[in-house]
Amino acid sequence: MEEKLPSKSEQLLASTENGVKATSCSVFISIALRVATITHAQVVDTEPRSITVVENQENVELHCRIGRPAQLCLIRMPGLNDQIALSPTEKSPVAGYHYHGEGLDKGSCGVRIDRVTADNAGLMNCTLFVDGRGLTGSIEIVVAFPPQQPVIEVVQGNLANVEVNSQLMFRCTAERGNPAANLSWFLDQEQIYEGVQFPEAPEEYYDERSNKHMFTATSTLKRAVRAEDNGKRLTCQAQHLAYPEGVSRTDLILDVNFQPQALPDQVVYGLQLGRTATASMVIKANPSPHVMWNIDGTDYHQGTEQGRYAVPIPEALGNNRYNVSLTIAGLTLEDLSKTYVLRASNNFGVEEYRLTLRSQDEVFSESSSFGTGEIVGLVLAVVIVLLAIALIVGARATGRWCFRGGKIC
Repeated sequence: MEEKLPSKSEQLLASTENGVKATSCSVFISIALRVATITHAQVVDTEPRSITVVENQENVELHCRIGRPAQLCLIRMPGLNDQIALSPTEKSPVAGYHYHGEGLDKGSCGVRIDRVTADNAGLMNCTLFVDGRGLTGSIEIVVAFPPQQPVIEVVQGNLANVEVNSQLMFRCTAERGNPAANLSWFLDQEQIYEGVQFPEAPEEYYDERSNKHMFTATSTLKRAVRAEDNGKRLTCQAQHLAYPEGVSRTDLILDVNFQPQALPDQVVYGLQLGRTATASMVIKANPSPHVMWNIDGTDYHQGTEQGRYAVPIPEALGNNRYNVSLTIAGLTLEDLSKTYVLRASNNFGVEEYRLTLRSQDEVFSESSSFGTGEIVGLVLAVVIVLLAIALIVGARATGRWCFRGGKIC
């Protein structure tokens, strides 16, 4: 079957229809773009988008802006029953709230609050009317108030009877603040990171009487107690912008019980034969140690005198350090050959220490590290050097040897 070609009139009609469709589509796209442009231009910008202020903070400014002149500015503020109309040319209808901005003709609408209260927490809405249409922006207001002073409690272990290597768990809480405080731990001003844990979110509490949302911050610390922790200050510090000084602290002093600490073998030098000698060492313990010296199988307890030996009561030096001594009347050579064993104990353990004595003569002998051979060699070397110098001087004076620069050679 032969296909019939369209006539010229039919072609013209089809072309016209296509042109109309294209024109309609173009007009639709143009209108859509114009609407999108107008809509974008009418977005309300807020400064800031959210703000955190301290309760009773003064002269807080909140601002909304649109890209076109506005005819009316309405503010709905948490803490006020009704929204209020604010204008740069008219007095505010509510005391303490004033117009803030650059003028309605510039699309500027805002409020300055003389003094923020807890009731102002929430969303502040600003509505600008442009050509009879209201556009609204929002600013979130967080009114901060300080939590209570942080509190430390022991949730694992007995703080009244702490021993070395015992496991303790402390919990610190700072209650009823907004927002929640930031907590951190310190030991004598040095921040602790190991063993510190925080919950996923602070605990929230709503107080109907004050209409406040409150938050409790919590942190726990697990620590294996060491002997060097004794006497140190454990501190929980809460940081919050509403605290007068920015932080609030609570601390406690750690009282760690530990047995006398080990020391390497001790040597006491410089004792004089025939005179009363005192040998001493410093040990660490908490509580104070009870000491006993063992000399050749005989025990000598603290606070006693027996024969030529006297054992004073340990002298407290502070910071759990004690000076332990033994006094020997009329030191003899035999005393220098003995080994003295100190046994120190308290309720948490026992430790033994070994001590030997050296006389003043032995110190001199030991400090002279040259043996007989070294001394003889040194003397011979000095003699040889002196003889060489004498020979050179004599030869030059008598002219027996030829020296460079001399007249006779």
